Amino acid sequence: MRKRRHFSDFVEILLILVVLATILLPLYWTLKISLSPDKEIRSLPMKWGVSRLNFRNYQEIIFSYAKAVDTAYTFKRGLGNSLIISVTTTIITVFFGSLAAYAITRLKVKFGNVMTFFVLLTQMLPPVLLVIPIYIIGNKMGLLNTKTLLIISYIALNLPLCIWIMRGYFNTLPPSIEESALVDGCGRLGALFQIVLPISGPALFTAGLFVFNNAWNEFLFALVFTSDLKAKTMTVAMAEMIGRFRTDYGLMATSGILGSILPLMFVAFFQKYLVSGITGGAVKQ
Repeated sequence: MRKRRHFSDFVEILLILVVLATILLPLYWTLKISLSPDKEIRSLPMKWGVSRLNFRNYQEIIFSYAKAVDTAYTFKRGLGNSLIISVTTTIITVFFGSLAAYAITRLKVKFGNVMTFFVLLTQMLPPVLLVIPIYIIGNKMGLLNTKTLLIISYIALNLPLCIWIMRGYFNTLPPSIEESALVDGCGRLGALFQIVLPISGPALFTAGLFVFNNAWNEFLFALVFTSDLKAKTMTVAMAEMIGRFRTDYGLMATSGILGSILPLMFVAFFQKYLVSGITGGAVKQ
């Protein structure tokens, strides 16, 4: 019996190590390339370590300026555009997603379950099907190459997921909480903003993190709808680092590390809220 238990523990540890290696090795290799001198990046055989730390790529991106419009400055501007678009998308999506989820859960909206099903069904549509219609609409409204079109598109894409997460969490909250507030003279909106949402922090954060990551990493819409630095995002700027005759792998790896810092920080510092928000709607209380 003990041998079986030891063997199962060994298999579990081995699988965990394999998963960790699959996740961490590409991240380490990207970091290694970003800190390696150019000659070492292209040298054979490849080395796992770095002979001499080189921060030239980081300095080139951080201290790039507008007069020298190159790939480093393009990425720097794209990073700022991505931050503005992602934060705005997250705030608006979580706000309206919470209202919709609360209405479906508590107000007994007619055909609420059917609406929820169709909301989730929209997540099954591949985004590539929506590119041409949104492009035509954006062109007629004069919104091409603007952050506004990307924000509207990302809200439409992420709102169903936000509604689904918030609906699952609201179902776990006992209605007696709101009923007590209503008896005390608080309206529905007052109960929502003063009682329900303050205690739904884990679900709000979870939905916001998913929305932020989706908007932060989105590439297809940003590639089609933007053409210059006014609205170009980080992912498009990274793709433009692949040249026809030469690719700056060090600069590309550096941009990948810089673009990953913010999402990794969110997950690392707020992991417990993320887990509780995901599992919040798993059990009906």
